[in-house]
Amino acid sequence: MRLTVIIILTALFTSCCSYNSKDFDFNADNLRHFSSFKQGDTIFYESSAHDIDTILIVGFGTKQNKNCGSFMAQRPINEKWIEIMHLPIDRWHGTTQDGNKPKRIDYQKLFWISKSPTDKTTEYKIDFKDFHSSFDTVIGEYHTDALILNNKKISNYYLVSHAYPERIIDSKNIECVYWTEMEGLVAYKNKAGEIWTKKSNH
Repeated sequence: MRLTVIIILTALFTSCCSYNSKDFDFNADNLRHFSSFKQGDTIFYESSAHDIDTILIVGFGTKQNKNCGSFMAQRPINEKWIEIMHLPIDRWHGTTQDGNKPKRIDYQKLFWISKSPTDKTTEYKIDFKDFHSSFDTVIGEYHTDALILNNKKISNYYLVSHAYPERIIDSKNIECVYWTEMEGLVAYKNKAGEIWTKKSNH
């Protein structure tokens, strides 16, 4: 009986927590990374060999849990992401089905941000085709120099390296991406050294 009381009291005390709203809510610096993306936009990237990659901004997703609980899954968390479709053929989406409900298409999350107020951390992640960055408190290596890629000048950019080694090495695998607050995914490079740069939004 005593052990049961101790377990109940422990669960009650650990389920209570408090945090500052600034550690939960996204601030202007966080949201700036979303500012260049609009739902329905089509974005084109052209390579140094004049090949074209195209993505469609499907929309934005959010997930919030403001309450505290006694388990990890019940921690307060605030998430926001950008969903994209690759055109003309999307090989990077998945599907989810809950019970008898119709299947839901899970589009690739180009950019994802998460804030944990109890840990006071802000994490970022980038997924694009076969490229995946690691969950981190920074987007990547920040550079203030000016860089010319395919006649496109970029500055104040994040250089983000691929986080996971591929089982089958392919020269077409994306090795790194370039990200700016003003343009989002502005360029990327594969293992063969071919570079794609952002051309325009429509």
